[in-house]
Amino acid sequence: MNRAYSKELIDLWKKAIKDTYRLEEYMDFLIQPTITGSKYLTYLPMINYTDRTSDEAEDLLELAKEQNYQIRLLNPYYQDFKDFDTVTLRMPITTKDEEELIKSYRKLAKRSINKDRKNGGIKVKIDNNIDLFYDIIATIYKDHGTPIFPKEFLYNLKKYLDERLHFYTFFEDDEILGGYMVFVDNKILTLQLGGILNNFKKRHNGYYFHHKVIMNMLENHDIEIVDFGRSGYNSGTFFFKTRFGANPVKIDILSSEQKNVYQSYQLAATIWKKIPKPITDFVGPKLTKYLVDL
Repeated sequence: MNRAYSKELIDLWKKAIKDTYRLEEYMDFLIQPTITGSKYLTYLPMINYTDRTSDEAEDLLELAKEQNYQIRLLNPYYQDFKDFDTVTLRMPITTKDEEELIKSYRKLAKRSINKDRKNGGIKVKIDNNIDLFYDIIATIYKDHGTPIFPKEFLYNLKKYLDERLHFYTFFEDDEILGGYMVFVDNKILTLQLGGILNNFKKRHNGYYFHHKVIMNMLENHDIEIVDFGRSGYNSGTFFFKTRFGANPVKIDILSSEQKNVYQSYQLAATIWKKIPKPITDFVGPKLTKYLVDL
């Protein structure tokens, strides 16, 4: 469970960001401007962690010495978890048999998935419409109080990651319920972006969505670990992911300005939620170039 991403993936991810925001590089880092006019060396924005673990950062720290920087690392050795710690949730894959996999889930996830399987009304579409997925994720980001990146970023990711990257959308009677963007690297399936639209959250379809994505990807890729993505320790999304049997792995965010991502952005998220969506849709994609913590 201590496996990070490949260097190849990180280099491709970096190219997608460079093409989207027209950023420059310094050695392994991207040079990212901030709203205040300062510049940060980042490794790497808009991905939860990189190809490095916490014991492999000395050269990066030396390069960034006496400069503003942020470095994201997987820390599989950390065990003393505290509320709001930045973690990712991971589940080892021990079977590709659907019934056996469902049996391994916890009670609420298992019950919800079996209910949606029995009803049979939810349909899945894969890679059919990046524009539609962007509309879904923009709505979800707005509801969470987070600025959305430019649509161009998704097209650039697809260009560079190609068959490693997939977009899922979920429908019922032609009504859109939600969507996910996932990728595979180093035998790790990562559910990077997505969720269920607010209107449907009380139905608990999110368990079924995750399960359908996992099963589809297991049929088409060699996967040993499912990574459910970043959460604050003991947050609502944290507990949702643990119901699949996922366990926390610490993400170290090394920075010249130490702060907790989840705590520091609570006020900003509250304000962003209140701004009319046409304004956030216009401002957000431009603003994200300057947000080191995305």
